[in-house]
Amino acid sequence: MIDIPTRRRGPDSLPQGGDSAEAEAGEGSVQEFPRRDGAIYRRKVSDPAPDSVVAHASSIMQRVAVTSVAEIESLIGELERLRDFIRQEGARLQREIEGYARLSEEATKSTRIIAESVVQWKSALEHIANRRG
Repeated sequence: MIDIPTRRRGPDSLPQGGDSAEAEAGEGSVQEFPRRDGAIYRRKVSDPAPDSVVAHASSIMQRVAVTSVAEIESLIGELERLRDFIRQEGARLQREIEGYARLSEEATKSTRIIAESVVQWKSALEHIANRRG
């Protein structure tokens, strides 16, 4: 039911020549008239049968359970997809690390070869310089 707020009236809106208590009492009873009259049309709710209450409660519990199970199954599916993704990413990262290790090893070998070549060239140049000098 909707409650309609009452209007507050200022002192200059009171009826002329009338007592303010009478005006407020009259106004209150007029405002209450629709509320009293509407009570006739309201349907009385009788106490439901115990079987009906149990069936209704059972129905609600079943709907809640079905919704909860569906949510749990959805979460399980999402977690399984995340697990697969993490496994794939772990394998990819492992391959990347192995590739980096091979590249690093090859770079180290190449650096050693270059360093040994420079040492040989340096000693050859020193040997040539000593012959001339």
